[in-house]
Amino acid sequence: MADILKVTSPVIGKNIVQQNKNVTDPSIPFDLQEISHIARNPNSSALLSQHNIFQRDAGAATLMNLLKDPDVTVNYLKNITMLEEIISLLPVNNNTVTEEIQQLFQALLIHPDSIVDEMMRQEYSSTLFKGPLFDFLRSLVKESPELRTETAELLKAINSILSRKDAEDSAANGFSFLAEQLSASKNLAPRLRELAAGFRQDDGTLFQELKLQAQALLKEMEGSILYTPQAARVVPNIIYNLSRYRENEAFLQEALFGLLVRINSREAKDQLRMLVKEYIEQFPKADNSRTRSHVVDTLAEIIAKQDKESGMQSLNGDRIEKILTSLLSSPCNYTPLLHFVIPVDFQGMKAFSELWIDPDDREASAKDGGDGSHIHILITFDIEGIGQLEAEFMVSGKTINFLLLCPKGYVKLFSGLLPEFKKIAEQKGYQMSDAKVEKLEHIRSLMDVFKTLPYRRTGVDVKI
Repeated sequence: MADILKVTSPVIGKNIVQQNKNVTDPSIPFDLQEISHIARNPNSSALLSQHNIFQRDAGAATLMNLLKDPDVTVNYLKNITMLEEIISLLPVNNNTVTEEIQQLFQALLIHPDSIVDEMMRQEYSSTLFKGPLFDFLRSLVKESPELRTETAELLKAINSILSRKDAEDSAANGFSFLAEQLSASKNLAPRLRELAAGFRQDDGTLFQELKLQAQALLKEMEGSILYTPQAARVVPNIIYNLSRYRENEAFLQEALFGLLVRINSREAKDQLRMLVKEYIEQFPKADNSRTRSHVVDTLAEIIAKQDKESGMQSLNGDRIEKILTSLLSSPCNYTPLLHFVIPVDFQGMKAFSELWIDPDDREASAKDGGDGSHIHILITFDIEGIGQLEAEFMVSGKTINFLLLCPKGYVKLFSGLLPEFKKIAEQKGYQMSDAKVEKLEHIRSLMDVFKTLPYRRTGVDVKI
């Protein structure tokens, strides 16, 4: 009987895939050995992954993190007031900046009597689709759904006309940032500042010339040794903002004509022409001081000073970014919820709250067969001396289901106030059919509360 040869398997890592060696290209002066046999990166490649901040802070990931933390702005507003207390403990000095910062902190909080007005201002600033023109277009599309495409083209044309100055201002901000980044360059920095000033002062007559200068300067800047990855991130934004500037004056006329020919009523045609003309003429002259949010404006002042004042250094970086992300991402196509931020000072007690409202609760509407209006509201509180609370309202017509989650030590106290809550609801014409007070086990995410939100974020909801 022949001996059986003892053959051991070759020692090959699990991540290695054996392949035939490719024929080398004689035009390549060096030999790359086995460049295709690695199935995946070894574990050690993740050692420096903490430096991949650009990839980690992608827009979609940031929005997903926001959904997991519904009271992100509350926490950072509370940090702002903590900073105020720290500043108040600093030794008195001759710098008047500290006093100015303290005034901003104090102005951030509002009185309870001003909550309704502040919420109305924040709701008004959440969209520009308000006024007689948009009311007319809504009624028109409701009566004739086949006019949706023509109406959308008209809105795009109006926006292209009204956003010209915004596009130039955005580009100017980008060039100002690049001028600071390349301040060491005596050649590029002054030209970048000059170009930024040109875009801000332009009335539309010099845009084409400024655009050509911008393209040439950006191309030259990319060859500079001072050109950093941080500056490289700004360049695509500048190019995009310049592309938003639509120079075609006939676009609005063509879009308006495309909608007018589909309308049969002569009175409706004349009314649409008048409303479009009035809206475009009055938009630049509109005084929005009465409709501007006090809280958002104060936050903008605080953020504007954070790069310049030494007392604001602890507010820079991630804190500012998360405050802005929370404020600007709702409502949007990723988070289609109305969003309100209300910091209140009541008799020396500071309370911070965020409201998330779904005015069209599809889950409740599906259970009801699509009858009636359904509103879903989540309010997160952070009250000084008490802690975090969550109040959830399910409103169906004039009926309210109420759930309050609070710290364990306050469950009995708030449960005793339920009759008062029901009485207040009845005074406002509502009936509170179900009211509960339970212990807050953990902070829920927006996806835990608004069940249909993940499906609405994907944009696809198909049933077979």
